[in-house]
Amino acid sequence: MKRILVAYVFIAVATGFLFLRFTDYSFSTTKSKIPLQSEIFPVGDGYGYQIDLEDRVLIKQEYIPILEGKRPFSTTEDAERTANKVISKLLKKESPILTISELKELQIPEFNLY
Repeated sequence: MKRILVAYVFIAVATGFLFLRFTDYSFSTTKSKIPLQSEIFPVGDGYGYQIDLEDRVLIKQEYIPILEGKRPFSTTEDAERTANKVISKLLKKESPILTISELKELQIPEFNLY
């Protein structure tokens, strides 16, 4: 009887380890993988970006932030650099709002004038 009980306990423990091995279960309280993704899309004569969390749109930026008027990014690279900066700020739990100096650092051509 004792051998059967030991066998059942062993099977339960082995099943638990296999479950944890083949699933995305984490023992930590915070999850390090946040599924934020950016998508670049055409807007008029330029480009905008969108940041998604899984299947939800968090941010849809059709125009360059801070600039007066509605001016899209000139290139996909400009939009992508800006989207990546916003994602990095979100991952640090900072406000996603970009400053003029941050846009200058990203070498967005429209901010070389300031």
